Amino acid sequence: MSGFLNDKVRLGIGIALVVLAIAIFIHGWFERSAGNPFSQIWMLAVISLLGAMIQLRKIGGGQKPDHEKDA
Repeated sequence: MSGFLNDKVRLGIGIALVVLAIAIFIHGWFERSAGNPFSQIWMLAVISLLGAMIQLRKIGGGQKPDHEKDA
């Protein structure tokens, strides 16, 4: 599937996952303030942030420079 995603789509997915991770982190902060010391919300925020980093890192990775072979 990675061959089908171009850089603009990867950038969109990466930005959406970063925004989602921030929103989940804020929601987890409110949960912690309510008295819940730990929940799966924190792990979901970390996983979505890692997914965003992977998508943003792959931008431009599909373009390989042409190397001329010496014969």
